[in-house]
Amino acid sequence: MRVKFVGIILVGVFLMSLVCAVSDTAVFQGQYYVGTEFQQGTYSFDFDIYTGEVFGDLIYTATTNLTTGTWGQWKVELDGISEACNDTTKDYFMEITIDGSVQSPRRRLTHFNYLRKDVDETTTGDLTISNVLNFFSGGFIQELINRFVFSKGLEIIGNLEVNGDANITGVTYVGELIGNELNVGELGVSELTVSAEANINELKVSGQAVCLEDGTDCPESLITSTQGILTAEIHYTRFVSTVDGSLSLSNRYLPLGTDSLITLTSGESSWIIDRNMRITGILWSAVSNDRTATSAITLMKSTTNKASFSATGLSVDIQGQESGSSTNFNESFSQGDLAVIKYESGGRGGDIDDLSITLIGIYD
Repeated sequence: MRVKFVGIILVGVFLMSLVCAVSDTAVFQGQYYVGTEFQQGTYSFDFDIYTGEVFGDLIYTATTNLTTGTWGQWKVELDGISEACNDTTKDYFMEITIDGSVQSPRRRLTHFNYLRKDVDETTTGDLTISNVLNFFSGGFIQELINRFVFSKGLEIIGNLEVNGDANITGVTYVGELIGNELNVGELGVSELTVSAEANINELKVSGQAVCLEDGTDCPESLITSTQGILTAEIHYTRFVSTVDGSLSLSNRYLPLGTDSLITLTSGESSWIIDRNMRITGILWSAVSNDRTATSAITLMKSTTNKASFSATGLSVDIQGQESGSSTNFNESFSQGDLAVIKYESGGRGGDIDDLSITLIGIYD
């Protein structure tokens, strides 16, 4: 089943220059179409920028008449956007209205404070960042007191040497150790999962020693309590969504259940998490998938309300793949959190028909 929508294709960029001589002018261009027919004529365009994808504060507005070409193409230059959207820690979304008709959804704007160059660049000497180093993918590196925060994790290829203490507040998975040996002076871990053989000289739980292999260091009062910790039962859970329809050039949300209809907003498709859990993987299958543009399936999370969702690290691009799976995630949810599945389109280029998705997870 194919669903037709009224929409536009928007391409644009704006610069936040630190040089006063550079004008604050942003150029946007796109195509206006209804269903599969491009619209040619003169129309009134309203450009409104908000701080939220659904709600948010209105921080910029402009109205102009534009004449579209044979293929519905249009182009506009807008002044003052960089000055209005001057907070690099926030996301901004443009809502376009054509002759009184709102073109949903809002489009995310990308902002940066330097001119882009599609060539490699090498920096010699020191590179000083005042506070936060942002990346195009949405990640950032931020310096806090005595530590750095990597928002999308840290992958180290090669050796890692720790001269001081290593304090880990999440879950640590150890699969294969290079050289079959891991040497750590002192390791403070709130929860430790070891998936391979581990030789530990001294193991303490809550500051108390646990039995060693030779039977020494084994306080009788601690044996019962530690057995419960080391042999805790793990339960598995899943969430299933099968939609009746096609996914193509517009972002949509997928509700739970079978034979479900896709929605325009996150609130209509979201559900409540009933217990503390971790979502560890995703499986998908479609009747057909001839997409040639980005087609990301992303798990969204909210700890407040149905209007404030943000993306988790669970996101897969299923472009052109009728079926597949990815089970290397570890996204934590608490009881009462909200969740929703989002389809994020990279634009025109094929359809995904009758997509089925299963999220898998674990809880204690």
